Amino acid sequence: MIYLPIYKTLNADAAVKAIFGDNLRIYEDIAPIGTSTPYAVWQEVGGNAENSLDCPAKTDHIMYQVMVYDTNQKRAYEGRDAIRKALENQSYILNPRISGYETETKLFSRGFDANWFLTR
Repeated sequence: MIYLPIYKTLNADAAVKAIFGDNLRIYEDIAPIGTSTPYAVWQEVGGNAENSLDCPAKTDHIMYQVMVYDTNQKRAYEGRDAIRKALENQSYILNPRISGYETETKLFSRGFDANWFLTR
């Protein structure tokens, strides 16, 4: 199985590291309990294979979502923007403006949906 190189791509970006630390607080699916803010979580939310009649699919179109969480609204926006800029050369941004506030954790959330064309 081929995995999205999201963490690898973000770990190579200086602007992302400036916000999320040298030991990136960016996680697949769920952040560990007690993770300091800001942090980001990404997950695959759908996709499809680019099928052909004459051979198996060579490319998968993988839809994923990134969400940034922070106690500071402005910093959550900045985190989202840095991650988006780092990923948009490899991805097609579908929904660039997801926003929310979680009353239980008192965290602002800012994110986006994107599609990555991943060669198998």
